[in-house]
Amino acid sequence: MSVLNQKLRREFWASKGMMLAITALMAVGVMGFIYMKSAYQNLLFAKREYYGQCRMADFWIDLKKAPIAEITALGNIPGISELRPRIGYYATVDIERQREPVNAFVVSLPDARQPVINDVVLKRGGYFTERRRNEVLVTESFALRHKLAPGQWLSLILNNRREELFIVGTAVSSEFVYLVSPGSIIPDPQRFGVFYIKQTYAEEVFGMEGAANQLIGRLAPEIRDHPDSVLETLERRLASYGVLQKIPLRDQPSNRYLSDEIRGVGVFSTIMPSMFLAVAALVLYVLMSRLIDQQRVLIGTLKAVGYSNGQLFLHYTLFGAVVGVCGAVVGSAAGFYLSILVTELYKTLFEFPNLTNRLDPQLYSAGAMISCVCALFGSGQGAWAALRLRPAEAMRPQPPKQGGKILLERWTWLWSRLSFAWRMSLRNLFRQRVRSGVTLFAAMMGATLTLTGFTLQTCLRYLIDFQFEKIMQSDVDLSFKDERDAGALDEARRLPGVTYAEPILNVACDFQHGPYRRKGAISGLPVDGVLTIPRDAAGKPIRIRESGLTMTRKLAELLHLQVGDHVTVTPNKGLRDPKSIRSLKSPTAIWG
Repeated sequence: MSVLNQKLRREFWASKGMMLAITALMAVGVMGFIYMKSAYQNLLFAKREYYGQCRMADFWIDLKKAPIAEITALGNIPGISELRPRIGYYATVDIERQREPVNAFVVSLPDARQPVINDVVLKRGGYFTERRRNEVLVTESFALRHKLAPGQWLSLILNNRREELFIVGTAVSSEFVYLVSPGSIIPDPQRFGVFYIKQTYAEEVFGMEGAANQLIGRLAPEIRDHPDSVLETLERRLASYGVLQKIPLRDQPSNRYLSDEIRGVGVFSTIMPSMFLAVAALVLYVLMSRLIDQQRVLIGTLKAVGYSNGQLFLHYTLFGAVVGVCGAVVGSAAGFYLSILVTELYKTLFEFPNLTNRLDPQLYSAGAMISCVCALFGSGQGAWAALRLRPAEAMRPQPPKQGGKILLERWTWLWSRLSFAWRMSLRNLFRQRVRSGVTLFAAMMGATLTLTGFTLQTCLRYLIDFQFEKIMQSDVDLSFKDERDAGALDEARRLPGVTYAEPILNVACDFQHGPYRRKGAISGLPVDGVLTIPRDAAGKPIRIRESGLTMTRKLAELLHLQVGDHVTVTPNKGLRDPKSIRSLKSPTAIWG
């Protein structure tokens, strides 16, 4: 072992505490990079594979009722590569020993297995057979939660009739990766599931012979990212059949939840590791600077006896190399096991047929390279000072740094009130600017991470409490397939256990103010309602007036609306006549 290597080993052991701390910072940074990037890649790969396997639709159009022949004729519109009409309705599941209501979304599939848009991936059992007309496929999460299996019978309330369905299999679909019921924010397979039935059976049960109430389709690759013009053409062609809403893939709820999560993980996988690695590199720089200051005379002696600048630079940068390699090894191992846990966690939120943790050699190589580069940068910056020392100059003790008053000393009224210990501390703090800056930066990064975590938790709790305690104060929301008169409200009020009930009318609309257009919905509320209470930015209730429109703050900003402006509202159902309505409340009004 050479003299410099022996010196390196002794000095590394002498400062093992500091080296372990820096290595831990490096390891945490690499760990964060590995497990977050792994989660990002796992989700992204699973999404692409799943969407391709199920032939994910590029748009959805909800209709009142349209003949299948008329829908099929729309396939000649430029930009459309494939169309599929289908039937989809909400229903109620009748499960024994289940006290709370269980809702379902029933979707039609071809009677015989064939490649279709928004296809399903079978998990257990098989596809429809010719033995029964009333066969059903159940989503896997719902079946597992309710202990359902192929071969069992299930009761659903379809079109106000109780129907017995035979379960032939369980399945998942890319259309419902993040499966939430209307009004919910998280998946709940205990109370909501998707059921697939035969096309012919759906037509019979819902009275839709030769017709459909949903249209899904795929677009040509060149217009897939901007489908608005094609959707507007489809809406005009289908206007006579009652277009309720049109949804491009980017706005489809399941896809949006998943895409936002993938995007957030990708951004965070860069920010969080960078903070730890930057702190580790700066601390290593300070450590190397102090070590070289302490070994000033020794460096001069080594140069005098023939050691070159390159040898000394390599010797001191080996400190960083050891830290970088150790941090990369420990961080990669911890990141691998943590990525397995995170992937398993995502399996509880998203339904994928094959979401696994993939070992990507390039990712781990990148993590090791980042760790080593940051460590070598920190140690190299500190070791650079050794090259600037001449032998004769370095062999003399370092002269004391020039003193002088710091900025606080000029404020005599404050400085005179400080004790001697405070004065010494403040002088050292301001005169060692680099060291103090690194300490401040490290403390700032630590406080940022801690505060971000607590702030996010507090914000989520506040948003949930604000939405479900102050705005929506009902215990049960009862939705109807179509609009109902006051008789339905009276009947709901007479149900056992109901102490109070009030109506609400939700109508999907198009809003236009000058050149600005947005989709949304209007909620009609009672003037004296107590179960749904819109509130402003300060949390104070907003009084509902007999006329005019109170709008959410975000929608008002997107439409560039001010108080008193008129906005054109076009309902998506009924007569669909445009109406000009005046905005009554400030755009800071928020609710829902």
